[in-house]
Amino acid sequence: AVADSLLKQFVALDIYEHYMDSPLMGSENVAVHVYDKWFATDAVPMKSESDRIAAKVFAEFNRQSLIGEKAQSLTLESLDGTVEEIMGPDGKGFRVLYFYDTDCAKCKIETILLRNLLNSGRYPVELYAIYAGNDSHEWHSYVNDRLAVKSSRHYWDPEVKSDFQRKYGVIQTPRMFLISPSGEIVGRGLDT
Repeated sequence: AVADSLLKQFVALDIYEHYMDSPLMGSENVAVHVYDKWFATDAVPMKSESDRIAAKVFAEFNRQSLIGEKAQSLTLESLDGTVEEIMGPDGKGFRVLYFYDTDCAKCKIETILLRNLLNSGRYPVELYAIYAGNDSHEWHSYVNDRLAVKSSRHYWDPEVKSDFQRKYGVIQTPRMFLISPSGEIVGRGLDT
């Protein structure tokens, strides 16, 4: 235990920032734990109120989609207009959960790479592509022109009723997860 409060704050913030920004998949689990144990309880103060709010937002937008967590169900609208609940265990195989936007340059590149990889037939996964925007025409065109994948399902939530941003930490796109047949998140922050 560290008696000096400034040293304690320095160590806690250093650990938090290291794991929050680590390139190692799953490190966010440690950052959320540090926030919950030290900062949310006020056992250790953050440098400023704005830092505390940012840490709280980080924790809340990541806690439900950490490695090892059950994939949160989402109620979304499919291409044909039906409303479906997705995620949870299906026992059939692995699923890629891909959040994108049609105006996102990085998404356009990721979409091409993902489409080509999944259409190669070497990876037995089903794609759940979720459009994060609200332009129906753009969405349909994008799916037809860029995201035609053999084993895929396409959804959107133009009124953001499913809370997918908070459940899966979708602050920007693209955002990709790998879901196991049992419905557990086994990969996050992925690229093709």
